[in-house]
Amino acid sequence: MADPSSKKHFLRNLASTTVFQASGYILAMINVPYLTRTLGVADYGVLAFVISINAYLYLIIDWGFSLGSTRDIAQARGDVATIQRIFWQTMTAKAMLSVCATLILFGVIGLNRVPSPIYLLLPGLLNIVGAIFSVDWLVQGMERMGLFTLYSVGARTLVVLLTFVLVHGPADTWIACALQGLGAIFGSCAGFVITCRFLNVGRPRFPIRAAARQILEYRHYFLSQSSWIAYTTAAPLFLTFAAGSTAVGIFAGADRIARVAMALIVPLSMVMYPRVNALMARSREAAAAVAGPFLAVQIAFSLILTALFFFASGPIATLVLGARFSSSAEVLRWLSLMPLLTGVAGTLSRQFLIPLGWSREVSRITLICTAVYLVLLAGFCRFMGAPGAAIALILTETLLSVIFLAFLYKKERQFAIRSLAAVVDTPRQVMQVFDSLVVRLRSS
Repeated sequence: MADPSSKKHFLRNLASTTVFQASGYILAMINVPYLTRTLGVADYGVLAFVISINAYLYLIIDWGFSLGSTRDIAQARGDVATIQRIFWQTMTAKAMLSVCATLILFGVIGLNRVPSPIYLLLPGLLNIVGAIFSVDWLVQGMERMGLFTLYSVGARTLVVLLTFVLVHGPADTWIACALQGLGAIFGSCAGFVITCRFLNVGRPRFPIRAAARQILEYRHYFLSQSSWIAYTTAAPLFLTFAAGSTAVGIFAGADRIARVAMALIVPLSMVMYPRVNALMARSREAAAAVAGPFLAVQIAFSLILTALFFFASGPIATLVLGARFSSSAEVLRWLSLMPLLTGVAGTLSRQFLIPLGWSREVSRITLICTAVYLVLLAGFCRFMGAPGAAIALILTETLLSVIFLAFLYKKERQFAIRSLAAVVDTPRQVMQVFDSLVVRLRSS
């Protein structure tokens, strides 16, 4: 039987993560409709392009630490010296990678058909600094998401408030772009200060050689993460060069709706990743008993979102984005499959394959699918515009999910069978919990 204190800790961590995701959903539902109506289709496309560039800059500095360092922290639970070593080693590695990110930013600014440097330079530099000081990987590994929720919600709220105060038309697009970087640096720096204040991370030290080795060892996590980021950010980049900012705005509006709704299934995934890794270090059976039901829950909830977006794409697009974004309804209808496909592929990789030790294989599979996606994206964007970008995304996510399922069944058949057995047994466990709750209520 699980330790009651451990259960309480898990539920508290889940509640904090849910609050974090719910706040993002609420704030986005306030911010996105305002920006689409204030900036218009083309300028909202410029904002989407800038957000995509910043996502790649963040990806370079994160380098898979949100997977690798989170796993290491989770498995070093209780070992203060090891946690301190991982913390400062990771922070040093991120500082080293920021140099590369800065050079890439200045390289992108000089490209043709890229928006003016005023849209890219300030938010890009702010996001780089914010990425260096981000410690979400630490609080996830230690299952202390309450800290992360506190400063992240504060940063998001600040961005929304400043958007309403400062952004009033297309001429303020550069301000909307800059606010993305301001939110990143505020949230990350606040989180770093809070972490150093309340968690025992030790005195600052900068092990450059160890950080360089960590960068080399985590390359597989980086490759895996880079593929996921490519799925979410490559389309605005390709559409910018192939079809212009208006097509970017049409796609980005629908994609934003889908991503915000998909964020509803993220909280449990975030708290389950360190928990499954910690269980895997002790018992594969215990990890299977958790991973299987989690996948079933992801699929069930994702099907509800998929049905909602498919049958109500028109009214949703008009209500959220405005009448000028009516063309986004077709894109949203294609993207309605994203919650289901992303839920399956993400769970199989993060809760099954990576904890089982197949991180290199996951990175190779995602790299192959990324290459396929970019080829499809280039062709579909050129001939079909925004709907083509959505179709390319759905085809690639389908391929990725199928490959992950086949790989899991071939390499870890016993674990897959145990996970399936746990899914079948889940209703019985739920009834036991319900009966226990009823007994407690009656006795009290």
